[in-house]
Amino acid sequence: MRLGDALARRTGAGPYLVPYVLVDRGRSRRLGATVRALRAGGATAVELGFPFSDPIADGPVLEAASGRALGRGTSWSDLRRGVRVAAAILPTAVMTYANPVWRRGLDRAFEELAAAGASGLIVPDLSWEETGPWRRAARRSGLDLVLFAAPGTSLDRVGRIAAQARGFLYLVARYGTSGSGAARSARELRPMVDAAHRAAPKLAVLVGFGVRDRVTREAALASGADGVIVGTALEERLAAGASYGELTRWVARLAR
Repeated sequence: MRLGDALARRTGAGPYLVPYVLVDRGRSRRLGATVRALRAGGATAVELGFPFSDPIADGPVLEAASGRALGRGTSWSDLRRGVRVAAAILPTAVMTYANPVWRRGLDRAFEELAAAGASGLIVPDLSWEETGPWRRAARRSGLDLVLFAAPGTSLDRVGRIAAQARGFLYLVARYGTSGSGAARSARELRPMVDAAHRAAPKLAVLVGFGVRDRVTREAALASGADGVIVGTALEERLAAGASYGELTRWVARLAR
């Protein structure tokens, strides 16, 4: 199933849970089993991160993980192999920064990711005003280009971004990087969620940055969002060597 189909807003679908897993050559043999463990726990889709030397949206945990992955020689080829593995198990989006895609070439990068099985692309350092060529390349390759809204975004702008987003709208729950600090309250996020739903009724809104346990998950869903993205808390468990059973049980607690 494609990312957009898996995350489309529909009655009875329930809250969506999308874990983030960084591609790392040193953990490549465990990727398939890891994604199967996430699926067994109730994950709806998976977001595969490509390590970058200047991950401006990442907090200390994910930044350190990215550094380790680069130190092990993780390359674009590792990403393509990882996508092939993950996409055979769950709908898969790739999260990377703009620079690696520009270096590869928009059309070439998009076509390679689509051929590997990805159905979504997330680029956190790409502003909405810059997305025109990216959205056109995404349409040519069949990828969903996921767009962002963040605290401080006007409701009019949220609506216009949502109208052009595909796959889902990524709602950043707070200022700053991932993995630390308090998220905005559900009361603060709800007007943004409502604006997105009005502009794109079938597009799911997922909240990320600061979701790490059932308490923060419930707070995010209280905004009216359709699901959550969990990255730092999962990376902490992967780095600590959590077993596949432990990963499944942890995801299941979040997904319930």
